[in-house]
Amino acid sequence: MNKKTIMIMGGGLIGFLVLLLLVLWLLTLFKTKYYTYEEVEEKIVESCEKYYKSYPELLPTTDGKSTLSYTSLVNSNLIKPLNELLEDGDSCSVEIIVNKNGNNYGYIPKLSCGQKYTTTELYKQVLKDNAVVTENAGLYQAQDGSYYFRGKVKNNFVVFGNTESKGKESPILWQIVSIGKDNTIKLRNVTETKLKTKWDDRYNSTVSSYIGYNDFELSLIKEYLKELETNEEFLKSKDIAKLDAKELCIGPRSETETSKDGSAECSVLSKDKFVFSTLLPYEYMRASLDDNCTTADNNACTNLNFLSDVTTETEWSITPYNGNDYQAYTFDGYTYEATDAKSKNYLYVVVNLNEFAFYKSGTGTETDPYIIR
Repeated sequence: MNKKTIMIMGGGLIGFLVLLLLVLWLLTLFKTKYYTYEEVEEKIVESCEKYYKSYPELLPTTDGKSTLSYTSLVNSNLIKPLNELLEDGDSCSVEIIVNKNGNNYGYIPKLSCGQKYTTTELYKQVLKDNAVVTENAGLYQAQDGSYYFRGKVKNNFVVFGNTESKGKESPILWQIVSIGKDNTIKLRNVTETKLKTKWDDRYNSTVSSYIGYNDFELSLIKEYLKELETNEEFLKSKDIAKLDAKELCIGPRSETETSKDGSAECSVLSKDKFVFSTLLPYEYMRASLDDNCTTADNNACTNLNFLSDVTTETEWSITPYNGNDYQAYTFDGYTYEATDAKSKNYLYVVVNLNEFAFYKSGTGTETDPYIIR
């Protein structure tokens, strides 16, 4: 074989390799790109935002939950069919829930792909991680079908939302207080908010002083809780959209009241629904495993109680004191005490995550809290 023949064969081989690489590159270029389930969920949310930005007249006008067809997004060229986004897209379906809460809207895609993947609600994950108990620390079930934590539990932490301080954002840490029979999750914030307000400061004719009244419906604390829903002082609107607004238990409680079922506090409900509230005395008492916790001002309530000693500042409760018309309860991390309404105290707010808050990761410990999508 002469030199010329070898050069021709070598050049042909190189040409063939170049052509092969070019073909492989083109195949890669035109190969369908599939996404993870989580990425598809994020794409659906982005598409919903674009859809309603183009068609604002189609936004729900009443608070609550409604649905949006995935086909509407596809027909509007905002997203591709599921079988073009997911490798197993032909076996998947999606339900898109639109949650309206005041002026806030949340878009919640619930993806179902058989045994491979199903979007999991946080409340289901919590119930899966916690068997119901009847003694010692853990998750208890109430007679109405709701659930609540008792004792020094250490696996009920959730990260939700961000707070800004000195130009830096940091995640807000919460603890799960209970899970309602409607599957909403009641959270109490652990991260100090530094939100301070008076309960009320009107002139009280009964005592001839600007000491305030403890009528929640006419109070400053009611106005303040409402303002938090719109001023983004604590949570952004995108986070508030994940919350349910509820009637608040605003019934008065006496110092000698021993009930732990909310029968005193929930004897009166607010006229409006609220996103933000406060921890109630009965919820604190219920969380203690000490049988000597018989009244909200008893120090025994601090024993075996995950809600005790969390507060670093005295905080307001929305619960009025029924011994007069000018005091409401404050909580210092140990006991509840009747306090003049004109006093200025902090708020450690309580919120209700709606049932479509979906689990992303975490085991619920303080160092590995539950994280939602």
